[in-house]
Amino acid sequence: MYSLDINFLKDREVRVFEARPRARGPVVQGDRRPLYLGLAAALIPLALVGGYWAVTRNQINQLQARSIELDGELAQLQGQLQEISTIQGQIEAIRAENNAFVSVFNEIVPWSALLQDIRSRTPARIQIVSLNQGEGTTLETDPNTTPPRAGGIAIDGVACSYDDINDFALVLQRSPLLQSQTVAISQAQQQPTLLDPQTQGRCPGTAVGDADFLIDYTIGANITNTPASQLVDELERQGTVGLVSRLQALREKGVIE
Repeated sequence: MYSLDINFLKDREVRVFEARPRARGPVVQGDRRPLYLGLAAALIPLALVGGYWAVTRNQINQLQARSIELDGELAQLQGQLQEISTIQGQIEAIRAENNAFVSVFNEIVPWSALLQDIRSRTPARIQIVSLNQGEGTTLETDPNTTPPRAGGIAIDGVACSYDDINDFALVLQRSPLLQSQTVAISQAQQQPTLLDPQTQGRCPGTAVGDADFLIDYTIGANITNTPASQLVDELERQGTVGLVSRLQALREKGVIE
């Protein structure tokens, strides 16, 4: 059996192919507006943050400067407050001295005025033998009260009758220089012997031939606590010129009302 071999290579023409550039169409650039919008969207928050930081930083600087300024003003005010406190202390000290000075006059009830007042209130049938000053007494209705700062007095004497003693006590209760509620008869006792007309005389108003017995009595009372500045009229009426003039001078200067 036969086989046929055919060689086609000999008859094939060798061709040289030239590489030709591949034709390209015109390049079409895409729309970049979304890119710009994206960048803008990213940059706007950063710009806002930066602006806010700048504004905040400026405010902080202003506040720090104001704080320093206020610290200076506070230090100055503290110095002024200290000065005011010192002046206020001096004012209080002077006021205390004035009050102490005024209290000396306000607590004085001159004996001259007190004696003149009691003398003018003593009835004709009453005789005062002695007048003594003591600490005063507390009221029976309120035993916890302290005795008056001016003290009290005890009047000893003789009277023509018990009624005369009672009348004298009632008159003393109307005295503005005594505490009316403290005026009381502490003792009254008839003397054992008759009044001798030859040596002792007779009681005023006693009929001739009537027996006269003198009554020994003691009347106690507290001196008033009313300030002397409120008793100017009464003290002036009793002739206490020196104290009245001082009180009037203090009143004119506004130290007392």
